[in-house]
Amino acid sequence: MYTVIHLLQHTNPLLIYLIVALALALESTGIPIVNSTLLLCTGALATYNHLNVVVLACVAIVASIAGACCAYMIGARGGRRTMLRFAYFLHLDRHKVRIFERWFRKYGIWMVFASRIIPYIRPFTCFPAGFSHTNFARFLVSASVGSLIWCTGMLYLGWSLGRRWGVALYLLQRYTIPTLVLLLLLVITYALCTRFLKKRIAARLQV
Repeated sequence: MYTVIHLLQHTNPLLIYLIVALALALESTGIPIVNSTLLLCTGALATYNHLNVVVLACVAIVASIAGACCAYMIGARGGRRTMLRFAYFLHLDRHKVRIFERWFRKYGIWMVFASRIIPYIRPFTCFPAGFSHTNFARFLVSASVGSLIWCTGMLYLGWSLGRRWGVALYLLQRYTIPTLVLLLLLVITYALCTRFLKKRIAARLQV
């Protein structure tokens, strides 16, 4: 960790800003780049006065939003054809695809927001927002707020920890996936219980 900080201290700040911008934009466009390490490290680097943390935050946020919008546009222009091909491969009919599109237009905006603040999932919900033609204004607000929280949160964490920024990275790497698995299990359990209760209520009403 200290070697990385030492190396970056001898790197031109403009180059570091450019690297942050490219990494955040590419990751938000759908390329699975884990940017938490970069944000924590550069946030810690700002405590050495080698970088301006405000400029760093602005660069990261703008690049993240731009990448998300790019992924939305790609999904809106050609994503539906890709989705239909994928559905055909899985033997899903077009009716189910249309149901998914309607569902995402109705509820997907919350998925976009949540994905922008969850590691590993961040790159993957902007495409379906595009091919389901989710309202772009709502998408933009949701993606922007989520990107703002993620980027400023990671940078602040790195900045506040300084030399100890590796501690935060270790905790993220160790506990993120188990936490995501637990959340997924909770969501599945909730969905199954809700479905079971609806069937029981419907059966009693028919009696």
